[in-house]
Amino acid sequence: MQADLPPHVDLAWRDPDLEHAARALVVRDIAPALELLARDAPPDQRDLRVEVLGQAGQDVLVDLDVAAEHEPDRLLLLGSALNAAAWWARGALYAEHTTDEQLERFIDLTSRAREALRRATEAAPADSAPWSALMSCALGAPEREGEGGEVFAGVVARAPDLVSAHERRLQGLAAKWYGSHEQMLDFARGRVVDLPNGHPLLALVPAAHIEVHLHDSTAPGMIRRWRAMDYPGRRIVRAEVGAASDRLLAGGGTERAHARWIRANQVFAAYYNSVADVAGLKPEDAARLARHVAEGGERPARWPWGYFGDHHVAFEKARRLAAEFR
Repeated sequence: MQADLPPHVDLAWRDPDLEHAARALVVRDIAPALELLARDAPPDQRDLRVEVLGQAGQDVLVDLDVAAEHEPDRLLLLGSALNAAAWWARGALYAEHTTDEQLERFIDLTSRAREALRRATEAAPADSAPWSALMSCALGAPEREGEGGEVFAGVVARAPDLVSAHERRLQGLAAKWYGSHEQMLDFARGRVVDLPNGHPLLALVPAAHIEVHLHDSTAPGMIRRWRAMDYPGRRIVRAEVGAASDRLLAGGGTERAHARWIRANQVFAAYYNSVADVAGLKPEDAARLARHVAEGGERPARWPWGYFGDHHVAFEKARRLAAEFR
């Protein structure tokens, strides 16, 4: 028996086996998920599978908890599901909009996720996936200052270019969390400088600029917000994102098989959609938007589209805009 995937599952991927396992997990059939995780897979593909199965499994935590025991993949699946449930329980984008009850639930679930994931790291020391999932724990409810950096070091020691871990590290360095615009942008620039063309980590550049724009355009002070509104369309920002966009699209051969290729293109599309909103698209930017939308699949990522309202609505708006330039 299979079921539709619930709204909290990110859909920016193509993987028939993952589709089958996630839909089965929704109706409490854990076996396909465990069978899938038992297969060898590149680190980013395994990481994506763990993330999506955790999202699909967050409503069947009781079954997973009973099944966890001491097996690495069961512990990993449990920890990922608890992680997903924690962030869903938190609700709001910003902590100041989170109720005390939501925060208490978030902290409790994160603590349980951290325990399961730590057990998974002990059971499978070479696996990068539990370390990547621990990045979410360190971001939302760190046990101590610097935990995010320590866990990130654990990831890159096992999988140096793991995309999701870099995305979470970028978030942790953002001004809205524990860093600043400068720290976040420096991190993004430093990580992409030596990447080969077509690598999905190039999307760190537009992701960082989206974070700057959203942070400053919602900050206190009308003048500051007004000055920030045109940020995505500024010449220096366009140039930097445009260069990263061209490098990503210069790949596009075997790179299309990368588990995070679709979402990387959607991050660029989200940036260019925001440029269209605040400054209008120049011909070269319109061409990039059209290509990123074409490469970005037909199902939206929850992030970063969710920053701009309902992620389905924002994604379809970008697709309609891109269609005008094909």
